[in-house]
Amino acid sequence: MALSPELLSEIRQAIADGSLNTADLQGGRSPMRPRQLHDLRLKPTKDDPRPTFFWSVEGPRNDAESFRTYPYPRLLWSQAGEEIRVETAKEHADFVAKGYLEADPGTIVIDQAQAVRAMLESLSPADRALVVEGQKKARMQAIQEQMAELSDADLDTVLASLETGKVKKSA
Repeated sequence: MALSPELLSEIRQAIADGSLNTADLQGGRSPMRPRQLHDLRLKPTKDDPRPTFFWSVEGPRNDAESFRTYPYPRLLWSQAGEEIRVETAKEHADFVAKGYLEADPGTIVIDQAQAVRAMLESLSPADRALVVEGQKKARMQAIQEQMAELSDADLDTVLASLETGKVKKSA
């Protein structure tokens, strides 16, 4: 249905004057009663059918705006756990550059290998080599202590299996 320019100008004039009769625009629907818009507990009756509001967790299927997500505002945390709210991407980049985190530091679970790697990266190459050498010595010491507890027969079996490349599973 195309509206003519004359009809559009009449509608604009009626809106500006406040003389627009909304009953004419409803197209035969029952009149809107003010109490229906304020008391959501009302149930429809034969004399009072519209509107009815039903609570639902699902939005209307044709409302694209309800499914849209927005990246900001967003929360960031300082190393001490202080929470701040950023409104724009520029603020976000500025605070991340200052050392703020995108996750609460109290909830971050760090893998032990990642923690060791971070600690090793903080050392100089010479200190790193000392730590690795010390770890190798500690592992050798642990192996020697466990070998000392083995009987001669068990020790011979372990050494023989290492020479052949086969480890015998004990039952």
